[in-house]
Amino acid sequence: MSTHNQSPMLEFYVGKIGGILPLFAMVTLMLILTANGMGGPKGAWAPGFIAILLGLLLVKNKTDYCQSILSGIANKTGVVVITAWMFAAVLGALMKAGGLVDGILWFGLSTGIHGSVFLVVVFFSTAIFASGTGSSNGANLALAPILFPAAVMLGADPVWAALALLSGAVFGDNVAPISDVTIVGCATQNADLGQTVKERFPLAVTAGVISLGIFIIFGASGENALDVNTIDLDSLEPSNLLMLIAVAVVIITALKGRHLIEALGYGIITAMVVGVSLGRYDISDLFHIPATRGDSSGLIETAIGGVTGAVMFVLLLLGIIRIFMDSGLMDSILKFIMKNLGNSVIKTEMIIFFSTAASSLLVSANAPSQLLVGPTIVRPIGEKQGVSPERRSNLMSAAVCSIFYMMPWCLAVMVWYSSIETAALNSNLPVPSAAISFVAPYPWALFLVFMFSILTGWQRKTVAVEEINDDSLKTANSKSEVSP
Repeated sequence: MSTHNQSPMLEFYVGKIGGILPLFAMVTLMLILTANGMGGPKGAWAPGFIAILLGLLLVKNKTDYCQSILSGIANKTGVVVITAWMFAAVLGALMKAGGLVDGILWFGLSTGIHGSVFLVVVFFSTAIFASGTGSSNGANLALAPILFPAAVMLGADPVWAALALLSGAVFGDNVAPISDVTIVGCATQNADLGQTVKERFPLAVTAGVISLGIFIIFGASGENALDVNTIDLDSLEPSNLLMLIAVAVVIITALKGRHLIEALGYGIITAMVVGVSLGRYDISDLFHIPATRGDSSGLIETAIGGVTGAVMFVLLLLGIIRIFMDSGLMDSILKFIMKNLGNSVIKTEMIIFFSTAASSLLVSANAPSQLLVGPTIVRPIGEKQGVSPERRSNLMSAAVCSIFYMMPWCLAVMVWYSSIETAALNSNLPVPSAAISFVAPYPWALFLVFMFSILTGWQRKTVAVEEINDDSLKTANSKSEVSP
């Protein structure tokens, strides 16, 4: 994380509002494309590019503007996501070539677990991975290439299969003690991590149960669902399930606290060994000298090429977000909120929830948004109204695990959608619209559960009211000056 002091403040001819106009332009054009069924990572290239050009016309200090863009593109979080994307794409391609989807189909048909019931398996699989690794991105990158096509071929609707992956990953990330969302939330509020997770659990589980009910009721109702009765069980190879060894390697390595990229690397190596041993592909299928210039050199090149659209989108988005952060507009927004505090606990908790959610949408990242508003807004007003540190942390976590995951332009949602899109295209299956994130069951259920909790006081803990003086507020403001 870098501070504002490391980047010059951008000045616009139209005032600080100019800092958000490029982001607004990009999101507007993306929504127009999505409304016309053309949404997705690659479709966001032109909106992002046009947005950057718009900002160039509006900004006064052009050189500083260009530096902000480059600083945003070089953001460490984005680099990690992009690299993980490439590794996960290769792992997914190896799994597909190794026939793992057929193996899962055999398992589902043999046990009678198919249709909407299989979505329960999808939900819990991604939830376990995300809760064990603290990463919704990791869960979607590792499991979407396998579980999405398997779910659709077992009779689940493509839209609900995609949403089951997203919902399970968000649920796992929400309850994980090692999630960056949980850790940052507790750190900014000086909350006890164990107590925070304990108090959050009933709320998160309630939302999870609601989500599972929705998947079971509606999960197999889509017109694109395949007829499982047309699949010949004898034509499927149960031995293909051995490809799950590679998935197990990824999960075990990640659960031991190793880096996601390292875990994916070990999984790729394992998948190569198992796939070649089973005779599902040869070493030459992984890499060979193409006969014609421009042709693919094998599975690895083809897999990485499939995520190019998502990678370019992330680079453009990170640059545009940095423009907003360096404009100083966020500081003005924070000061406005601090001037209009309510006196009731309910109003205070609403401000905590929605200010965190708004920040996450503006910076397109959840943990950095908590770093931004946690010390500046959430802690001062929460202490003033006697809201416990654990409760404040849980309100922030719920905000960035609900509304944030509904918006298709947010980075984590784009990671999920890109994984779904790639899996669908590789398996010749219908590609759901990016707009389906607007109706994601778990984020919506979590939002409604927390609204109920705020209005009724369910699971609310209060503490003695603490007086906040100007010096402590200034200290909080200085600590919060971070960029995504």
